[in-house]
Amino acid sequence: MSEHIPALPDEEPDILIQPLEDIPRASEPPESVEEPLHRCARCDGGIPEDTEYCDECLQTMQAYPFAPGTWIGVILIVLAAIFSLFALGVNLLIAHPIVQGDRAHARGDLRTCYMDYAESYNVASRLNDLLFKQGSLSFFSNGSRTIEKQIRAAAELNGPFQAGRTMESIYGANPPRALQDIYAQYQDISAFVTEMQQSVSAYRDTLPAGDTGSYDDMAALVDDALEKLPQTPDYMAQYYRFSASYSMADDPARTCKLLDALIDMQPDALWLWASEGIHAYDLGGKYVKALSICNSLMQRDASDPATVAYTMMQLRLLGKPQEALQVYDRALALTEPSSEMQRQKAIVLMLDKKYDEALTLLTESYSPQTATLEHLATIALCAHAAGDKAVYKEYKTLLDGYMPFEQVDLFAAGEITLEDIFLSGGGEVQ
Repeated sequence: MSEHIPALPDEEPDILIQPLEDIPRASEPPESVEEPLHRCARCDGGIPEDTEYCDECLQTMQAYPFAPGTWIGVILIVLAAIFSLFALGVNLLIAHPIVQGDRAHARGDLRTCYMDYAESYNVASRLNDLLFKQGSLSFFSNGSRTIEKQIRAAAELNGPFQAGRTMESIYGANPPRALQDIYAQYQDISAFVTEMQQSVSAYRDTLPAGDTGSYDDMAALVDDALEKLPQTPDYMAQYYRFSASYSMADDPARTCKLLDALIDMQPDALWLWASEGIHAYDLGGKYVKALSICNSLMQRDASDPATVAYTMMQLRLLGKPQEALQVYDRALALTEPSSEMQRQKAIVLMLDKKYDEALTLLTESYSPQTATLEHLATIALCAHAAGDKAVYKEYKTLLDGYMPFEQVDLFAAGEITLEDIFLSGGGEVQ
């Protein structure tokens, strides 16, 4: 029996049969849309032959020079440029004083060197606190190295003892490895200083009132402390021997000899012995040696008012008053004159019998907040020499309210001269 195949409905035509007129002939190509010869460079739309952009794109481009997505990149580039310029400017602010400090250190100007390093660190620290409270100082500059340079300059300028105290305030008991050598010196010196303070205090408690003791006893205390603390630098022990003799003021020759030995041990330790050393040499009549100390101080910092005043005094004692005035005039280009500088100038004028000019300088530079008793005494001497009884009485009364100066009374009585006071016996009123 054959399989039954259902017949197709008559109304549904055979899909294989199409009218011949609907089929494209090979000899007739299909219709094509005419393509424009010119297109917009931005939107690819058709444009006239003599243009590059269509009107709509041209208007958009004139209103917005960059494509919308380009603006983000432009803003980021501008911000990066601004930040780069800011960072460069900040680093220049910080780096410049470091370079200046290095140059000052190379020429031996330790005071300027220290101040330059401190300025660099302070600028970086303030910026860090202002902008990056949780950041590190090295964001702008190598702050740790700047502090190390600052502390090393401080050690040369003021000694390892003061530098060590600074380190403790910054690092506690754990300074960086680069500063361990200075910190070790500080610890050794600190232990010796503490031992000497305690032993001297105990010794003086055993003395009768007004008795300063003997140099031999004080030197023995130094030897005992050195035996307990053998790691103490030899120059520190020698300094205490010199200081004991200096404080007793009973043997200027011995004091100068001890000072000579100290300077031989530690010739660059001006921070330790310069001030006492100048006075010790003056009391011993060693004015050239005292001036040598002043010259060393001037090489380190010619703008320091105390150094200028010391130098003027030494030149005066050496009979070089004009050179003293020249030092004063040169210093005015570097610093404001201190009252002590002006007093030293006034003394030179007094010795040249220019009493009125000297008195004006002394009274104008006098300030109750900053003046010393020596300044008061010098005004009294000058007023008496100038014959100004009113000024003499005013300042002599003020001086006596603090303490009497025997030299002022002797000068007023005509028993000594200004030359006796200011050109011998240490060269100072006392």
